[in-house]
Amino acid sequence: MSARSALPLLNTRTQPSPAITRLSLHPPPSRNAPIAAHRTSAAMAAHESQMPFIRNLASSDRKLRTAALESLQTFLASRSSLSEADAQKLWKGLFYALWMTDRPIPQQRLATDLAGLLFQLQPACAIPWLRGFWAVVGIQWTGIDVLRLEKFLLLVRRVFASHIRLAREHEYTGETVDAIVAVLADYPFEAEGDQRKVPVGIRLHALDLWIDEMEREGALADPAAVPFITSLGDVILALQRCSVKPVRERYRDSYDDERLPWGKPTNDDDEAEEEDGEEWGGFQD
Repeated sequence: MSARSALPLLNTRTQPSPAITRLSLHPPPSRNAPIAAHRTSAAMAAHESQMPFIRNLASSDRKLRTAALESLQTFLASRSSLSEADAQKLWKGLFYALWMTDRPIPQQRLATDLAGLLFQLQPACAIPWLRGFWAVVGIQWTGIDVLRLEKFLLLVRRVFASHIRLAREHEYTGETVDAIVAVLADYPFEAEGDQRKVPVGIRLHALDLWIDEMEREGALADPAAVPFITSLGDVILALQRCSVKPVRERYRDSYDDERLPWGKPTNDDDEAEEEDGEEWGGFQD
């Protein structure tokens, strides 16, 4: 999969694309897949009673979704502190809301809205919130059936972009930015290869998208962002010792991307022009 490629949303009633099956590194769906999906749904439903607005986030009624989102935003904005454990409880419920959301447009909107919740939080709550997200998505990832996978790939993409926007709000420097890099080093770019914490599908997806999202958020064009990008590049470079073979094979393509400050542009076009301009004078005697 190209680092520049976009990920379309998948209607839960359609067949998955081969690219998504490859990215997830899961085997094709078996007869046991519906059972696993049912168990995951049942486990997530337990959180609904604790947060009544969760079900409405997945509603097909836009008014209900909007009201639920506003309730959640108000709830989060009112908290002056947030433990990582509490953040995980909230993200489990939000994961369930996206799980239950059908149709591409509502899926896209909800993924974007969930990623934007970061900016409703008090500053002290931001890093626990991000850590809670990665912890929950790592735990739940292998229980996602292939027909639901694309909307969660989109959620990861949107939340990753929110890390970059938060760094930009802090002008790409300071303790919060250092903490953002640390979160990414502990989760999607974790170098020790703990697949119980971070499944391989999340790792490869993050490697595919991080430069695209840096570019989309304007970081690659901002000189002030160079130290932040360099710090994250060091995290990527450390993946050369990761015990997960697909990650070791993928990290180099990501790190050597020509869009990065240390990237080297390819000169294929220039070389082709030079070759076209040369005339062959025949064999020398």
